[in-house]
Amino acid sequence: MIHAAVVAVLVSMSLGISADAVAKSRGSSHAPSHSSSGSHPNHADEAHAGEGGGGVVRNVVGRSGRSDGNANNAGTGPTAAEDEQDPSQRRIREARAAARARADAEDLATRKLAEAAAEDKRRQEAAQAAIAATEEQKRRDAADRVKNNELAALERQRTQAAWEARCQIKPVMTDEEIDTCREVWSKPPR
Repeated sequence: MIHAAVVAVLVSMSLGISADAVAKSRGSSHAPSHSSSGSHPNHADEAHAGEGGGGVVRNVVGRSGRSDGNANNAGTGPTAAEDEQDPSQRRIREARAAARARADAEDLATRKLAEAAAEDKRRQEAAQAAIAATEEQKRRDAADRVKNNELAALERQRTQAAWEARCQIKPVMTDEEIDTCREVWSKPPR
């Protein structure tokens, strides 16, 4: 009976019959089954659903969820419309959860890639810093060697000057002074 009403609405819409005529015909065909408008609170609204026909389809679809056996199932569980809606809502929730999980997985993968890239960059920077530190140490060592060589040369010159200062040539010299001068000119400084 509900399916027949849905088919009637769809046929009437396709033929261009006004929604009022359909609502009146439906209202008269269901009159014996509905003794009062209190059994379905939206019954009066359904009968006067509107001129455009969209309200009729909405009301018929809304009514299709209710069955005459609903009075027996009241309070025992979801209605047929809720049963149809729950799997679709469940699918929507599952799809959203799957999309969220995919997005989270992509974010995690992106973060891991970024962390790996950052770690690789840190390693490269550490290696470059180690190379730079090694080169700097080599440069300092070379500079220290040059400085030490210069200092050693200066020390040799001072020692030589002090060695040579022992010998002072005079017009008159003692034998000891002559021996000292021979030693200064013939031997390296001690």
